[in-house]
Amino acid sequence: MEGFEISEDKIHKLIPIVESILSKKYGKKIALRDLTVNSITVNKRDCAK
Repeated sequence: MEGFEISEDKIHKLIPIVESILSKKYGKKIALRDLTVNSITVNKRDCAK
């Protein structure tokens, strides 16, 4: 996709969304430790600011 930029801030916002989707799919509380998108890794503890 051209013109699409991903940044750490956008990945920070994606973590709770991905957790919610996975939790609903598997019927259990899913908590991610980190999330990697396009070689950018963000740790969950970095999100708690």
